[in-house]
Amino acid sequence: MEIELLENSRIYASHTPIRQTAIDEETPPPCAVSVYEGPPDPFTTTAHSTVSNSPSSHDPNEDFPDGGLNSWLVVLGSFFLLMSSYGLMNSLGVLQSYFAENQLANYSTRDVGWIPGLFVFLALMLGVQVGPLFDRYGPKGIVLVGSCCYVLSLFLLAESKTYWQFILCFGVLGGIGAALVSTSAMAAVPQWFRRRAGVAMGMAMAGSGLGGTVFPFVLRAGFARWGFKWGIRLLAFVILALCLVGSLLVKSRLPKGRAGGTVNLKCFKDARFTWLSVGIFSLELEVFAGLGLYPTYIIMQGFSSNTSIILLAVLNIASCVGRFLVGIVADHYGRINVLTFLIALGATAIFAIWLPFGHSLPGLYVFSVFFGLASGSFLSLAPVCIGQISKANEIGMRFGTCYSLVSFA
Repeated sequence: MEIELLENSRIYASHTPIRQTAIDEETPPPCAVSVYEGPPDPFTTTAHSTVSNSPSSHDPNEDFPDGGLNSWLVVLGSFFLLMSSYGLMNSLGVLQSYFAENQLANYSTRDVGWIPGLFVFLALMLGVQVGPLFDRYGPKGIVLVGSCCYVLSLFLLAESKTYWQFILCFGVLGGIGAALVSTSAMAAVPQWFRRRAGVAMGMAMAGSGLGGTVFPFVLRAGFARWGFKWGIRLLAFVILALCLVGSLLVKSRLPKGRAGGTVNLKCFKDARFTWLSVGIFSLELEVFAGLGLYPTYIIMQGFSSNTSIILLAVLNIASCVGRFLVGIVADHYGRINVLTFLIALGATAIFAIWLPFGHSLPGLYVFSVFFGLASGSFLSLAPVCIGQISKANEIGMRFGTCYSLVSFA
């Protein structure tokens, strides 16, 4: 009996590890990462998911602060830089009409229009070079060089007397300086904001609306009181102060040296970016054509130059308000959705107000308000939409590529 019990115990002891091993193979320990889903089914595909906690799987560049002192200081710096660059672009109608009535009275409106047209073309087209330089080197040096070129162009413009001098000093040199300043300002904000990018970019772009409101009065007052030379010099000193403050505040969040070549056509493989670029092209064609010709159109309707200044100021005030408010709405309802609505509003203002009622002063005031709200708002949303569909370290390159295309508009 004892021998039989001893043999049974040996058999039990020898079989126990085998069964335990089988259990261990079928049941993973509680700390295991993989999930066991049973034997494979010949008619279905079993998915095995693996959770990775490795730090290398997360890109810290995609962590947007979306607030904080540094982020809002960048917005403030971009506000001043865009006020100096895009603000003057919104005021070019005043300069164009003044050139046509005074220094370049012997030239046609078409010929005079080439001066501000070249300025805007270079300011946007050179973004394809400035954007990647921003990604690689940061904004400090770019803004400094751009500010020097921009301010110098205005001082040289004050001394200009012949047509080719206006073309070279303001159209070429001024356009290069504006490209360096404006592209850096607009590429900096999306690096610091993702969820609140609409609000942040709207606040920054409000600077261009404010510049478009202030600069026409500065120019008109300077021309009337001190003449052309000191009127332009006064504008140059104001822009110098704005660029100086902006250059101190604007900075990049990402490490330097992450950009590739200055031109990367591979970004057009992204259908979203391609169609967005085409849409922005169409919008800018409408907006800058309207802003450039608006004061001249008003004078051709028999109204005074002071009236044209006031109407342009009303348009830019509405634009400034729209840029600020649309960011809040866009972050809540979607940037593309709001942009689509604004395009419809701008088209309605042109076809339902400007064309049928553009000969009357009340009609022009109503048009200035509605077109200002629409145009300023979708100009501020366009860069946000580019940032929304781009990686953080590609925003500058994609922004520059898009606006180099837009410059031909």
